[in-house]
Amino acid sequence: MTRGLSKLMTATFTLILLGGVATPAVAYADSSTDTVAATTKADDKITYHVGAVETPYVLISSTSGIKKTPIVTGWPESLTTEQLNDDDYMTKFIADHPENTVSDSNDVRDAMLGIVANELTASPKESYADFILASSGPAGNGYTAESLAKLSLLNSYVKLWDAYIHVNLSLKLMNREDVIKDYAENAAPELLKLNAPQSIIDAYNPGKYPEETFNDKLAKVYESDYVMLKENQLFSKISDEQFVKLDPAKTINEQLKLWLAPLSNYFTKLPDGSYKVSGLMAGGFQFLNFGTPDPVIPDPTPTPTPAKSQPVTVTYVDDQGKTLAPSKTLTGDLDTTYQSDALNIAGYKLSKTPANATGKFTSAAQTVTYVYTKQGTLQSGSAADTIETNTLAPKGAVVYATKKVGLYKTATFSKKNLKRWYVKKSRTNRPMFVVTGYATSKNGVKRYRVKDVNHHSKTAGKTGYLTTNNAYTTPVYYAAKHKTVTVINPTGVNSYAKKTLTGKKTHYRQGQTLTVKKVVSNKLTTRFVLKNGRYMTANKKLVQAGKVTMPRQIKTKHAINRYSNVNLTKQNRHLKKGTKLAVRGWAYSNANNFSKHDTLRYHVAGGYITANRHLVKTVR
Repeated sequence: MTRGLSKLMTATFTLILLGGVATPAVAYADSSTDTVAATTKADDKITYHVGAVETPYVLISSTSGIKKTPIVTGWPESLTTEQLNDDDYMTKFIADHPENTVSDSNDVRDAMLGIVANELTASPKESYADFILASSGPAGNGYTAESLAKLSLLNSYVKLWDAYIHVNLSLKLMNREDVIKDYAENAAPELLKLNAPQSIIDAYNPGKYPEETFNDKLAKVYESDYVMLKENQLFSKISDEQFVKLDPAKTINEQLKLWLAPLSNYFTKLPDGSYKVSGLMAGGFQFLNFGTPDPVIPDPTPTPTPAKSQPVTVTYVDDQGKTLAPSKTLTGDLDTTYQSDALNIAGYKLSKTPANATGKFTSAAQTVTYVYTKQGTLQSGSAADTIETNTLAPKGAVVYATKKVGLYKTATFSKKNLKRWYVKKSRTNRPMFVVTGYATSKNGVKRYRVKDVNHHSKTAGKTGYLTTNNAYTTPVYYAAKHKTVTVINPTGVNSYAKKTLTGKKTHYRQGQTLTVKKVVSNKLTTRFVLKNGRYMTANKKLVQAGKVTMPRQIKTKHAINRYSNVNLTKQNRHLKKGTKLAVRGWAYSNANNFSKHDTLRYHVAGGYITANRHLVKTVR
């Protein structure tokens, strides 16, 4: 059974959950069919030059109808290509929208930039699946758009059905006989429609296995896919009682319709001749069905109404992104000219007049940003936990990234100059950089020249340029005294006789709270002096100001697995629902991989378990 599932996963796309775009060659490699690929006449094709992208959304249907659900909250209906490519603008934009709690804002921006970068040349009558097929060259021989789309959604259906079955078993709404019946009546026919090989359909059939195997092995497979699904933002807030209303087959069939709909449904022509891309495409063609019978999928972009002029917002910020004066809003008729003006701001000098200081009103909102530099000498150091907005970390100091950041080849940030992204990580796993110098972008924005000092990572030693915006990078060492600090390093920290951290005295385990007498400097780092006169690191990745609490005991809400490693890849025990466990500590997965996000795990006797609140609950 497990080998059959593994083969099935290998044969299908690696996708964003429940949809998205993947390289079709992955799917072609392990599938077979004797259908013929569709072709499109070259003279029918047009190039969709993208001028704006709608904020990504998904469609969710229920008995109350079909609802567009944004992936992020608080964002405008769309952003222009110019705005998305402007790192300084987007840095401030994301910082100004802290109300977004649904998804990582930088990840959403990346998805929208991906749409901009992958410009399409295709017939308006083609579907997205047609376009992928036509772009694949010889790898697409033997496929139709429909068979390709079905293959790409096969894995999603399997995981959905598994999770759906797990919830029904957990709530005791189904037993083994019900699962066998549901598979025969619903899952098997759907797998057949999605072109799953008969060998997989047979191997996946729960009716072929005795009750003992069902309880010991199949139930774990269902549970594993449920756990994976609950990690996704779309499902993390959906209760099990709601989840049982999900219709896996209709969900996938409706996504299939989106893959096969004409591309013209997803592009709206703008007055300047460019196109605005539907947020449904940016959201990965995701459609979840929670019970609406035979829903009608609406045209993602209805017949365009005449374009209306959108306002131009004029902002005034310093070279760290701090607002220096109230913004202004300019309005006017479509295609008429606007003119913005700089301000005289005491103590600051205009770095450079923005390129769009003068322009025309369009159907998309625009922003003009005037950047200023503080006159006089910058001060290094601060008494606060983080340095002031107009203060740079001194050369030789270590900073770490508190949000997703890019390392660039030059001080002028652009997609072309990007060397790599460092995703947002939990505090103990944040990437660190030593400041080796400074530079200024062509727009007058200050940058750090840095070296990656994450010694256990594959990125160690990389050099480049990093933002100096304190909302994204900040010194890794505390600069001010705090009354108490808590040890957060999973392996604990030591105290020492000297501020050079020599002469080891006492080891403090994770979770211990210590009283601080003062903070002292040691070259470009700092140390906490404890109440007993001993010295301890002031590194924010190892200790945290104040008292940090974690559960002392948890109870499993569902049957889960225990693992010997924090990434939960080496299972060493299966734990039943209702098992109580003492929490010895905590850690986060993917500690040294800055391409992947990390997830909280609890350290218990014998290994690590998930900290997902849907699967475990705090007892005390």
